[in-house]
Amino acid sequence: MYIVDQCRDPYGQLSKSRKTLLEQLLKRPDQRIWERARGLIIRDIPIVTLEMAVNSVRRNSDAVRLPDPFTLYRALRFAVDYEAGGLDSARGGICRK
Repeated sequence: MYIVDQCRDPYGQLSKSRKTLLEQLLKRPDQRIWERARGLIIRDIPIVTLEMAVNSVRRNSDAVRLPDPFTLYRALRFAVDYEAGGLDSARGGICRK
């Protein structure tokens, strides 16, 4: 999945196992997979975990529920669309300076 390939941790591209975990979560959300994946770093500068990204794009009333695939995709998209070089990101939502 293209959006997962754009995710980065402090060491560069995500490992194959971490990519697989994110893809599984996007295809079929499950509480056990969410518990394993929510701490994954998906953006290296500034550091953004999957849980931080999800909390940034969903309503407060959904905070205790397992995120649906659309919310997960939006969270990934907003986290990786950040442009590190500019003063204002044209596309990045949660990581805007």
